[in-house]
Amino acid sequence: MSVIGRKRARATKGGRQPNGQAVATLRERIMNDPFWLRRFAVDEYDKMVENGILTTNDRVELLEGWIINKMPQNPPHRNSVARVVRRLVPILPPDWTMSVQGPIRLSDSEPEPDITLARGEETIYDVRHPQPADIGVLMEVGDSSVLDDRRYKGKLYAKEKIAEFWLINLVERKVEVYTRPRGGTYRKTLEYFENDAVPLVLDGVKVGDIPVREVLAKS
Repeated sequence: MSVIGRKRARATKGGRQPNGQAVATLRERIMNDPFWLRRFAVDEYDKMVENGILTTNDRVELLEGWIINKMPQNPPHRNSVARVVRRLVPILPPDWTMSVQGPIRLSDSEPEPDITLARGEETIYDVRHPQPADIGVLMEVGDSSVLDDRRYKGKLYAKEKIAEFWLINLVERKVEVYTRPRGGTYRKTLEYFENDAVPLVLDGVKVGDIPVREVLAKS
């Protein structure tokens, strides 16, 4: 349960407070009491993880200061991530590290992209999370239930000037590649369909191709 969820769970049984007044809706609480909810800094969020306030059982991530529940994974999403990983392993250079659904540290967020390709050997990330300057490519898989969420994250990644973002779009059966972040948006978008292969380029060097058809699980 997220921190927000824990606060909401404090309401007494029947939806009433001990004095008999109806518990205000979430929207009313936010509008009438701006201190009821608050945003968290990345350092605060990390401390909650370190101190066991948040655990892997909570399935949350920090997005623009808010602790958000993560969507559950369905089989197409899970298997598409696994497909991409299998095809990245043979071509990823030894001086790059791949993280699967692991945290990255941004200015006001700590999301957990489906796949992160970061510069340097894996030992670098024994003591810290990848940051924007480390990251070559981020990848997110989106199906019907999380596609809007993934597109929102694309805007977040552009704001942080992450060089390249792939949206593996299971609904429209394509891979969308976003590059040239500027002014909080990606200025260039390329789309690759089932008969195409997406070139994987790291620091300006093409290291291989990812066939679109081979990474799209059926949704």
